[in-house]
Amino acid sequence: MTTALSNICALPEQKALKFVQWLMFVALLSGHGNLAWGQCFTCKDAPAGTIFCDDFEVDNLNKNYFEINTNAGDFIRKAGVGRDGSYGMRVLWQKGEVSAGVLSKSFGRTPDTYIGKNASAPGLDFDEIYWRMDVKSQPGWTGGGPAKLSRALVLANSNWAEGMMAHLWSAGKDNAFLALDPASGIGLDGLLKSTKYNDFANLRWLGLKVGTLDMFSTENSGRWFCVVGHVKLNTPGLSDGIFEFWINDTLQASSKNLNWHSTWNSDPKNMHINAIFFENYWNDGSPVEQERYFDNLVISTKPIACQCLTTNMDESSSVDNNIINLSIVDHVIDIRCDRCPGDGILELVDLNGKMVLKKTLESGHARVDVSCLPNGFYVATLNGFISRKLIFID
Repeated sequence: MTTALSNICALPEQKALKFVQWLMFVALLSGHGNLAWGQCFTCKDAPAGTIFCDDFEVDNLNKNYFEINTNAGDFIRKAGVGRDGSYGMRVLWQKGEVSAGVLSKSFGRTPDTYIGKNASAPGLDFDEIYWRMDVKSQPGWTGGGPAKLSRALVLANSNWAEGMMAHLWSAGKDNAFLALDPASGIGLDGLLKSTKYNDFANLRWLGLKVGTLDMFSTENSGRWFCVVGHVKLNTPGLSDGIFEFWINDTLQASSKNLNWHSTWNSDPKNMHINAIFFENYWNDGSPVEQERYFDNLVISTKPIACQCLTTNMDESSSVDNNIINLSIVDHVIDIRCDRCPGDGILELVDLNGKMVLKKTLESGHARVDVSCLPNGFYVATLNGFISRKLIFID
């Protein structure tokens, strides 16, 4: 049986680029070994500077967070929904549903014992933190981004008045992109103006910036994205505060001249960064019933990397890499998976995390013309498997 040749090149007038070779990336470095790309994270090996980590492999929700809203069982820890089939958090939106659950995490010095419940590094002041969360929407996801994803906060008092809010939420074309949207509840006179949670009438908005990767698009559904935020309070009296974020280690947006708190933190009694909320709040409601997944929540005082490249010299420890039999001849990928249950799906992703190809195998086989793709490295993955191979276009 001859497998039909698919051509993903939408613009035939583009100059064809020739595939020179396919290779395991580690072969470039050492001449042997296997590639392990992507998920290499566990809380047991949390990066330097970590003050909190939850990869959900242990059921510690009630010990890790000061508030948990499971939305009557729609936002739950569940086996098989995390990265590489690990434990993760599954959220289910019903059609039209707005609020579908949240994990509220405190750390450092807090204004009362309720917010301070299960706080990490209690009693310390944090002027700068990084946080990570891995996010995936179900295959076929629709409706763009579900608004609120996460926010770093300064909870200034027991009424949840906010000194600072570092929002990461959806924006941009078709609401498919992630954006930073900083706000302050401290006036330029250095006094707390906010009186309660989400006291919009008393907030200063410091400038929305939209990222460059459409992680909430239907085309990017079914894929994991690693989101890392970074916030730093300003030096009292200066406009040198920071808010920025990355997706898959690629900077999406950055602001480095923010006046978060004016002179408020000149008073040692006032609060510093002390909470992060991991959210599922869709302002307009989900257009259909659908799921999203979280994994690998990390809060750190130092930068957090998403991807990692490691070599596997022990062939027996990486037998899954042999699932993919792939070759490239005359800018045509030929991929075969004789051991795949079902047909399998070939995905090709560039190093910015953007999916450029998604092709269903027929009887475990596919041939795809990719001559129109720019030169560079791409990761070829069979959907649902750990196996990945790195290919190079010259």
